[in-house]
Amino acid sequence: MGKRLTLHLQQNTTLERVAAILEFFNNQEKDIEELAETCNLGVTVLQKLIFPFLRNLSILSKTNPPELTQFGKAAAHIQQSNPDILGDFFHLHLYHLHREKPDKRFSYAYATIVQQLWLRKEVMLSPTEKKSLVGQVIDVASHKFELPSSEIAFSDSSVTGVLNWLRGLSPTVIGSEGKSETFSRRYFCVAPLLIKAVDKTYQQRQQTYGSKIFLRQEIQEQLCQMLVLDPSGLDGTLDNTKRTYDYDQGGFFDYGYEGGYGQWVMLTQSPEWSQLL
Repeated sequence: MGKRLTLHLQQNTTLERVAAILEFFNNQEKDIEELAETCNLGVTVLQKLIFPFLRNLSILSKTNPPELTQFGKAAAHIQQSNPDILGDFFHLHLYHLHREKPDKRFSYAYATIVQQLWLRKEVMLSPTEKKSLVGQVIDVASHKFELPSSEIAFSDSSVTGVLNWLRGLSPTVIGSEGKSETFSRRYFCVAPLLIKAVDKTYQQRQQTYGSKIFLRQEIQEQLCQMLVLDPSGLDGTLDNTKRTYDYDQGGFFDYGYEGGYGQWVMLTQSPEWSQLL
């Protein structure tokens, strides 16, 4: 029998804990027990579960003791300069990591859950709904990886791991209703996130920077799923992004409409996060 395909995202890693870990390593602190106390975790959980996951995300190095990677330092810079977008930064990374590194199966599961929630538009995250999401991820993965569903490891706690990251988005997509949580698409997202999402679209389509990408329905839907954005909020988000990085004012982003072709976006370069803050 072959090895099981693990799509699990462990549920102990939250944005608040990652922010504390980024600050700890960025300040080159050494007291792991103090960090564990800050995270309200045991040292063993921190070292055996959280750190390995952050290595998988390319945030921590594989050295002992671990250090921040270049990507981890970029995250720490965001945490210091614009902490409100740290959740969006990690969301986009988690959403796309499997495209760049296919062995990061947890990223594939994360993107699949986000897409399934986006298709629901608005939903109560009841135990029944979470089980339905688990079933859909296993079904989609079974077809993609040509494995029987019994060979795929993904569970309710894996969904909790996904929701941990979605709770960190701003504006949020996870709300509460009584004792239950709800999911709903958002109607706006910050300009740096839209730029990086458009950048991912250029890369996936292998399109030359400076040329226009026409937002036909399939591309618009992919972009909105990436941003967890309702399509009705796209125009306002594009407008805000143009004001922030306007090509006509020396920036690198533009959008508009062209008769017969519809709406388009244009990015002249692939900017680093540091250029967007």
